Amino acid sequence: MNEFAHGAMLVGALTGAGCAVTTRRAALDLAASAVMLLAMCDMAFTRLAPPLAWTIVLVGIGLALGVRLRTEQAGHRARIPAPGRPRLLHRALTFIVGGWAFAMPVAADAASSAHAHGGGGAFALAALAMTVFGGCLVVRELRADGARRLRHAAEAASTSLMLAAMAVPGVVAALA
Repeated sequence: MNEFAHGAMLVGALTGAGCAVTTRRAALDLAASAVMLLAMCDMAFTRLAPPLAWTIVLVGIGLALGVRLRTEQAGHRARIPAPGRPRLLHRALTFIVGGWAFAMPVAADAASSAHAHGGGGAFALAALAMTVFGGCLVVRELRADGARRLRHAAEAASTSLMLAAMAVPGVVAALA
C-alpha cells in the first residue's frame, strides 16, 4: 500500500512541478514546486531530512503563498484576476496540508507512546476537503477555454492526487 501511495505522491508532485515550470510563474512558485518535489522524493526514497523539518518548510511556503495572495488581493489594483484566486488558495493550502502529512509520523510516535489515538482523522478530513476542492477546480478549469486552463486543471488534479495519496495509508491503518 505504501509503495502505491508513494508512487501517486511522486506522480502528483512531478506533474505539479511540470505545470509550474511550463507557465510563467514567480520565483516563489517555482521554488515551492521544487521543494514539494524534493519533499516527496525524500519521503518516498531517502528520508534524509527529519519529518519536522519538511513540515516547517512546507507550512512556511504555504503561508508565504497565502500572504502573497492576500497582499496582492488587498492592493489598490488587484493583480490576481478573480478566477485565479481559488486556484492560488488551493495551492497555498496544499503546502500546509502537505506539511501536516509530514508531521503525522511524529504525532503518531508521540501518540503511540502515550497510548492515545488522534490527529489522523483530522488530517484525513483535511486531505479529503482539499481533494474535493481540487476536483471542483479541475471541473471549473476544464470548462474554460485555452491551454493555460488545461495546465491549471492538471496542476489542481496533481496536487489533489498527491494529498489523497498521503492520506490513504493513515486511513487504511485506521480502518484495520
